[in-house]
Amino acid sequence: MKKNIDKIKTWFVTGASSGVGHEVCRQLIAQGYNVIAVSRRIPDFSGDNVLTLSVDVSDQESIKKAIDLGVEKFGRIDVLMNNAGISSYTTLEEISLKDMSHVMEVNFWGAVNTIKAILPHFRENTHGLIINNTSQNGLSPRSYGTAYCSSKYALEGLTSALWLETKNFCHVMAVELGFFSGTEINKNYPKRMTSIPEYENIPPFYKKYSRNFTNNLEKAVSFLLQTVQKKKLPRRLILGQDALFQIQSEINWIKKDLKSSQCVAKKCTSFPFIKFCGITLFRKKIKDNITKYYILGIPIKISK
Repeated sequence: MKKNIDKIKTWFVTGASSGVGHEVCRQLIAQGYNVIAVSRRIPDFSGDNVLTLSVDVSDQESIKKAIDLGVEKFGRIDVLMNNAGISSYTTLEEISLKDMSHVMEVNFWGAVNTIKAILPHFRENTHGLIINNTSQNGLSPRSYGTAYCSSKYALEGLTSALWLETKNFCHVMAVELGFFSGTEINKNYPKRMTSIPEYENIPPFYKKYSRNFTNNLEKAVSFLLQTVQKKKLPRRLILGQDALFQIQSEINWIKKDLKSSQCVAKKCTSFPFIKFCGITLFRKKIKDNITKYYILGIPIKISK
């Protein structure tokens, strides 16, 4: 399905009271888009082209009501952007199941809830765009991040499957952000949280890199909005120098594992084809002692 950029007029943005979601709304409003800005705390925007609502993304009824109010005010919704998220800096052994469930509830199930609520509207319009803020940690993990990374990996998988499933009526893109100051993702969380000696002094990532740079949130969001205006969207938009480092490191690990697994992976598989006198035959086992052979679907006999 080709993307019609002229139809992109109204955005529904979650996590809009702070961080990435707030900056996205600020720039959209300045550019004259219609914006439905939602979060638990009512976002501080105003104007004729703005609808601000208090919404709990873990509450399906709250989301449905917000979508209905947005459609009532603006006629339709063209883009859903999921930004609502919380972080965690605790090892798996030490985090409580309650806290881990809360991270998953907001970061993953919150996105599931908004997407399920908006898809019928997009199908009816035969048009829509879903942008999920999956973070660099949706592809590359960090230490003390089992809850956060698990939620983002799950969101990454959801986004990829959704990209396949909705091709006939909707576009889907993941945004892989590095760390940007000005967001509240780390608010109320210490950088390290462990009381077990074996977990102390763990490197945060696979590979160390120099942090002599600062990611600029305003520029990142500007690039995001420019990308949305393109006729063809990437499956993933990576923003931030650290995101490039970390995702490339994960890709290198995957390539290494793929190479080392090739031989044994092939040995796990048997193919129903053989070469006989230079001709490729299809082999089908009927019983333990009976095998039939075919050329282009025609059964043949082979003398042994």
